[in-house]
Amino acid sequence: MGDFVAQPAEERGAGSAAMLADGLYEKTVTPDFALALHVTGMMPVGDVGLCKGYALANVDSVNITVRGKGGHGSTPQVTHDPIALAARIVTGLQNIVSREISPFDPAVVTVGSIHGGSKHNIISDLAHLQLTVRSESAADRTLLLDGIRRVAENMGRVAGLPEDRLPTVIVSNESVPPTLNDKALTERIMAVWDDHFGTGTVFSGERLGMGAEDFPVFTVDPYIPSLYFAVGGTPAADFARERAGGEPVPSHHSPLFKIEPNASVTLGVEASVTALLALLGD
Repeated sequence: MGDFVAQPAEERGAGSAAMLADGLYEKTVTPDFALALHVTGMMPVGDVGLCKGYALANVDSVNITVRGKGGHGSTPQVTHDPIALAARIVTGLQNIVSREISPFDPAVVTVGSIHGGSKHNIISDLAHLQLTVRSESAADRTLLLDGIRRVAENMGRVAGLPEDRLPTVIVSNESVPPTLNDKALTERIMAVWDDHFGTGTVFSGERLGMGAEDFPVFTVDPYIPSLYFAVGGTPAADFARERAGGEPVPSHHSPLFKIEPNASVTLGVEASVTALLALLGD
């Protein structure tokens, strides 16, 4: 038999860990295989994309608090400007990937949010940065997180802050491991789909991107052979328009993100059912 899991809090990366802590596999069974899918706007409707090996990245959410000494904007010499310091930190973070990670290894440090200050002529005493940090290996993850702490703290020293006022770096509990597709399972399901859909539907690449999911939390310990795949959601005409110099295809989480729901849902269901029937046939 098979079990379907309806998972909460996927977007925060916390749902799967909460379910395991609540005894998911004790209340059901430890599965022989695990499958998951996601629609993607970066592939045309009608295509199924997957890869052998790493499909998605490890992700960490990092918060940096920059403390300064506030004052009036006309007398910056008696303040420690946290906004100016935050800007130096943002610039310094970019060198971690470009100069400390091998160009052959995927890694991303993105500052997605920066907040500080309240008025034109007031130098604030506080600024906050929110980062998403993505990598593939445990070694690179450690290097990135250690580098972020080093840059943030030492930029504080460069700015003349006392040791007890240096920027603080906190890695949130929204971290998830990389998504690793089991090679044997992936090859098996690819053969099933090729036979079912025919050529021209299933595409195998190096990886699906530097996005991340908490799906692998279900499959790491104990190890469960798993496959994470994607179905295309953007009409082919939109890609043709982009190639002709028209509006670009919106990316995920863009306010303009839009997919063709009927075709993508239908393909996702058909691909899932076909794979499940092959696995349950054992």
